[in-house]
Amino acid sequence: MARKGNKSTGKIASKLAFGTAIAGLIGGVVLTTILMQILSGGITTPAVLQHGWRVGLGLAFLVAAIAGIAGLLLGGKIAARVTDVGLGISKLGRGGVEVRVRVGGNDELTSLGRAVQYLADDLQALLKDQEQAGGGMHVSMDPLVKQLRDKTVPHQFQEIAGYEVDGQLAAGSRGGLDYFDLVTTTGENAQSVAYVVSAEGHGAVAVLACKLARDELHRALLAGAVPRKALAHTNKVCKSNLPPGCCAKATLLQITADGCKLYQAGARTPLLICQRGEVLELNAEGIAIGLDDGPVFEKSLRSQEIAMSPGTRLVLGNDALLRSEGLLDLLRQHSPRHTRMFMNVVLGGIEQDSGADGLREDVVLITVKKAGQP
Repeated sequence: MARKGNKSTGKIASKLAFGTAIAGLIGGVVLTTILMQILSGGITTPAVLQHGWRVGLGLAFLVAAIAGIAGLLLGGKIAARVTDVGLGISKLGRGGVEVRVRVGGNDELTSLGRAVQYLADDLQALLKDQEQAGGGMHVSMDPLVKQLRDKTVPHQFQEIAGYEVDGQLAAGSRGGLDYFDLVTTTGENAQSVAYVVSAEGHGAVAVLACKLARDELHRALLAGAVPRKALAHTNKVCKSNLPPGCCAKATLLQITADGCKLYQAGARTPLLICQRGEVLELNAEGIAIGLDDGPVFEKSLRSQEIAMSPGTRLVLGNDALLRSEGLLDLLRQHSPRHTRMFMNVVLGGIEQDSGADGLREDVVLITVKKAGQP
């Protein structure tokens, strides 16, 4: 169910494994044929010749298997590195600059990864210089934008039978642009959905995309739409009303009596599962809101179901939360506490670890705990 990271080897590994296996098999068969042709002149016993063919062909298949496994492992490593570089380039294309590409070795992929990392570092330095000079790149940190966002921040989550739920925002000096809430509906299709909607990139268009995505998503959930339909509706509205390439990202957690289900559209921030003193990470799949007309977006949405036993706690939030130092230690230590005390201790610990200057970015923390003792 839970896993560290979300890696996929794609088709490179399987194609390379198939190619190396076929090459190994052909090479083994050719070598066996040549050797048997050479030895057949000195061997007159048919049984010995047949045994030689069986051994040779068996070795050929063994070589093919070894070559296929080696190709699979090598292809997996290559595909993982290509995926990292691709994700970095995709994030840069959507306006994000906090990109970290793994680099190691001295081959062409390493050079490409370094080039992408240099570009991201240069863009990040440029944005920092403009921010210090009073530039307008970080529109999301503007007081008026922050005021607009703060009007939507819930003061208290509604109660959910069988669960302890809470969500809070710890304000940073630079602010932030992350919307969150818990939408609970009643009636025949009653549901509870907690969500976090965040901007992708900086600037006025990013502010518009994030606010539009939040408003449409919230409206659809209030109308009773399930998370998948609510996300599909929000994506279509954003695609129709935003400039090309402009998007937002969202994480939704559907809470039912039987368990929870995680949806993520463009978000790479994992859900944290606190259970029996361990903290596990879980990611769902999906592309950002507003990039596609609909078919690709809906097809890419792949939720993750979470079985909730008594005492299990889920934690989700924005990027700033997951970057907080000491977060995992705080979760391991204080997860068994009652949720109200848990929120106070964890947010207090994050603020204390931020140093004398305090938090720079707003931290959003949402938690859902199954009531009862484990």
